[in-house]
Amino acid sequence: MFVEFEKISNDARCWVYILEKPISKIKCKIEDFLKQVCQNWTSHKNEIIASFKIYNDQFIIMFAEDNISGCSIDNSYNLIKNKLISININVISNSNIGILQNNKISFFERSQLIISVNNRNISMETEMINTTVKNKDDFNKNWILPLNKSWIVNFIK
Repeated sequence: MFVEFEKISNDARCWVYILEKPISKIKCKIEDFLKQVCQNWTSHKNEIIASFKIYNDQFIIMFAEDNISGCSIDNSYNLIKNKLISININVISNSNIGILQNNKISFFERSQLIISVNNRNISMETEMINTTVKNKDDFNKNWILPLNKSWIVNFIK
């Protein structure tokens, strides 16, 4: 069952999809599709309370309450991925790290980002998109973090 983002609980789990290119021109169509995915999302024939958020036209974050089976999660992933592929948009790996620079998002592989930070091409105060968020509360508090407050600090010398 689809609910507006504001109405889903803070405990709702989330999954992040990074799109290879922005969906600006077709955002309304994608939103309609995602509402249908949420509306029809079930787990073991039980209705799931679900919502989504689109960030910067390049991230889709799906939210769902209650116990969700792995099969149900896989099914929603496949529906979303196949829809995006049908309109020539690929979902890219969450190992890509979105860095906010000059009001734009640049993507780096982890090793690339570490080299850039160590070479001082990117500051530890630079903000990143934290795709490791686990639920709505975490999303609301930690979606955008400076590198020095993120998990990447464990890899920087």
